[in-house]
Amino acid sequence: MIDVLLYGVLRGALFALASFGFALVLGVLGIVNMTHGLFIVLGAVLTHALHAKGIFLPAAMAIAVLATGLFAVLLHKGFIERVFKQNPLMVLVQTFGLSIVVTRGLEIWLGSGERLVRADVPGLPIVEIGPAIIPTIELVLFAAALLSAFGLMLVLDRTDFGRALRACRDSPRSAALLGIDVDAVYTRTMLVCGLWAGLAGALVIGIKPIAPYMHLHWTVDAFLIVIIGGQGSMLGVLLGGFLYGLLNYIAFFYYPSIAPALVYGALVAVLVLRPQGLFGLGTVVRK
Repeated sequence: MIDVLLYGVLRGALFALASFGFALVLGVLGIVNMTHGLFIVLGAVLTHALHAKGIFLPAAMAIAVLATGLFAVLLHKGFIERVFKQNPLMVLVQTFGLSIVVTRGLEIWLGSGERLVRADVPGLPIVEIGPAIIPTIELVLFAAALLSAFGLMLVLDRTDFGRALRACRDSPRSAALLGIDVDAVYTRTMLVCGLWAGLAGALVIGIKPIAPYMHLHWTVDAFLIVIIGGQGSMLGVLLGGFLYGLLNYIAFFYYPSIAPALVYGALVAVLVLRPQGLFGLGTVVRK
């Protein structure tokens, strides 16, 4: 039981990291970005492709993360921004279509098979925690996920960008009257979304196989975690990721045949008891 709980917590941090960008875009722009899972997959497959060409793994990860962030910005400026200004609800349909088209392009370019980057910590491949045996790479990725999560929360809480982002979230019109470039804030929000989603993919592929067709699965996972954690709260998303990771590991370990029903049933129960999520800000009125 201890090893199941430990693995649930370790993977929960990565689930949370994969959801931060989705939470930002949903909370600030008010749209459901169906290309979010594509950003995660892109960060993963680019890391694998670059590392396979002999590039040092940390360098391959950094390049993949930056490329994913740039791709998110190009997607926003080239497609999403125009539709968002005319009809925000249609962005859901648009991004769903974009995710399918780009995924097909990735499959043609890099192949459709699952891929995994095998990474170990030299000299210390495993760590024993009580009766549980944990690969050290799992602990390294857990620490990286937590550090990046708290780094993002610090940026959002202590910087001018974070204050401008919160102003645009609460009232874009009032933010514009105060001299804030709302379009620029939205573009930077999408950049952050791409960077953190790409980082999540670059980390996850070190412990779990990823293929382009998995993009929708990651989008759904991120959506569930954000809803459970609560809109507008990065801490809520972090805790929601831990909860989701624990539920997944416990359900699939003990009751694999009905695991999805147990996981989603538990999440529905949480929402029944607390509709705004664990740490949601409640209703945000846009003026």
